Amino acid sequence: MSFARTYFLNTLSDDQLDALLGRREDFFLENVVDMTGTVQRAQAVIAQAGQTSRYLHEPANPFLNLRHDIIGAIPLVGPLWLLGLGALRLGRPGADVTLKQTAEQSVSVMFSRKIRGA
Repeated sequence: MSFARTYFLNTLSDDQLDALLGRREDFFLENVVDMTGTVQRAQAVIAQAGQTSRYLHEPANPFLNLRHDIIGAIPLVGPLWLLGLGALRLGRPGADVTLKQTAEQSVSVMFSRKIRGA
């Protein structure tokens, strides 16, 4: 079983980031100050390798800013919410690489088990 490693963008060169993306191993990237630029660069490197990518913004704690009365309604709305999310994901094409922003300066890079179209 392998574990995803954590790298700090402020200590990596562009070539080192490109090499990490070329390895096809999941990793975490921290200290990402320019999120938009970093994601665009990663997507360009991934596309240049003939792979597809997608970007998701999914904070690690999405309920942090919800009011208590809204949180109390979650048991009622939860099953419908999950059903809706499942329906949306069925229509969304898969990607070879998923770049998931989990915090303001944090990105998870996850590779699919199979390269699509290969």
